[in-house]
Amino acid sequence: MITKFKKPITVFLFFILIVGLQLSVQMNSRFAYGADGYYYAAQVNSYVTKGRFFSPDASPILYGLVLFSKFGSDIVLTNKIFVSLLVGFLFVVATRLSFLLTHQFSISICFGVLFLSSSFIPHFSFNFIKNLGGIFFFILFLTELNLSYPSDTKKRWFHYVRIFVFFVLVFFSHKITAGIAICFFIPWVVKHIQWNQFFSWVFLFGIVLILVGFSLLFPNTLHWNDLKAVIAENLEFQLLSPFYQYAKLYPEFLFEQIVFFLSPLLYLFTRKDLDSKQKSFYDQMLVFYFLVSLPIFSYTAFSFPFRIFLLVFIPGSFLILSFLTKFKSQWKIGFLCLFLFPYQMVTMVSGKEFNQQDYKLYSIILPLFQFPKNSLIIVHQGFDYFICYNKAGDAFHFLPEEKHKNRPIYRIVYGVSATEYNLYLPKETKIQYLPGFYSVLEEKTWQAFLQNLPEDSRERILNWKNPNAHRTQTMLRNETFKEKSNSI
Repeated sequence: MITKFKKPITVFLFFILIVGLQLSVQMNSRFAYGADGYYYAAQVNSYVTKGRFFSPDASPILYGLVLFSKFGSDIVLTNKIFVSLLVGFLFVVATRLSFLLTHQFSISICFGVLFLSSSFIPHFSFNFIKNLGGIFFFILFLTELNLSYPSDTKKRWFHYVRIFVFFVLVFFSHKITAGIAICFFIPWVVKHIQWNQFFSWVFLFGIVLILVGFSLLFPNTLHWNDLKAVIAENLEFQLLSPFYQYAKLYPEFLFEQIVFFLSPLLYLFTRKDLDSKQKSFYDQMLVFYFLVSLPIFSYTAFSFPFRIFLLVFIPGSFLILSFLTKFKSQWKIGFLCLFLFPYQMVTMVSGKEFNQQDYKLYSIILPLFQFPKNSLIIVHQGFDYFICYNKAGDAFHFLPEEKHKNRPIYRIVYGVSATEYNLYLPKETKIQYLPGFYSVLEEKTWQAFLQNLPEDSRERILNWKNPNAHRTQTMLRNETFKEKSNSI
């Protein structure tokens, strides 16, 4: 009996340890983390109080956060618990998939810990929670694609249904993982649906129609405008980019970047020893690896290409898995696991600091606001969601649109001194100065100030903390869903 449950108990103990590590770091502050930390808190709060998300979204991760909010009165806290558990379950599904590939339990456990110890993971657990959910469902989707197909026809069709269900969950979770899942799903359909040519094409056409239907009927799902955004991205060849760019952000994890950079070579070194099914899986990972790490974009922190590159740890880790199977010594596997846990703690602490915003300062500033009723507040990302969550006003981090022209519009500015205001604005201009080098003035006054600024000063000031761009077409598209339903 003990032998029978030895493996599940081992996985469960590792799961508890990983969730505990996540919670120990997540609970270091009573505030959320990341620029999107209060976006999720505000979304959940909106659904709980109004019955709909303030920004329409169909992601199952948001509904999971709403469900977890029922277990406590502090939404920020319940969000952190949900994320910590999600990371723990990500370990479980990564371990399961690696065991399916290697049939070696100790290596699979080691791989599950390795998968979560990457410095890429904290970006998702502290900031991009929907992406984290997309990764979780994507691993489940990959597992179903690589399971042996039952000989019984009824069981086989049940397996096909599971594949489709997990594909749908990936599709709704996040756009980036949705696009990648499509790249895996279509070839699988072509390879495994053994019908005549006519029905195969009809089936593929039906899948396309379903995907188009999803994009038209559900908010914030993959849409052809997203493809246009990728095509419109500025190309800029950079040798060794984006690994080099990431290493500049995280110099303490240079060795990890070298290992990921060399992971295709590690796989090719072991490829001859793998069976055909393993080769098929790892070859797909190799293509996935090169697609998300092309050195053709300008990779700046949290730009769209950067967020795609963050997924490189998935194929990179699996390519390393093929090399791990060379380790036959149990004590070497155990030593690597023991090393990875403190390393995981280091990556989480560094990720927490990298994704931290000064929410404590924002909480001090909040009571000092003096905005007229119905005002729109333009302020940088993170601060805007914090304002919305605390019901201190209506705020967002883009330029106001035409529909807001009759509202009082104010700007919370960062990093502009009284001396600069006095140089380029009339002395009687009303400006409220706040702690932390923040200031408040009317949006029209701010735009006049920008017009008077020299070009070099304008470039210095117009960074992410002083947003100066309109919402994208994809974001504006979500507005159309607001009037269709009050219970999205």
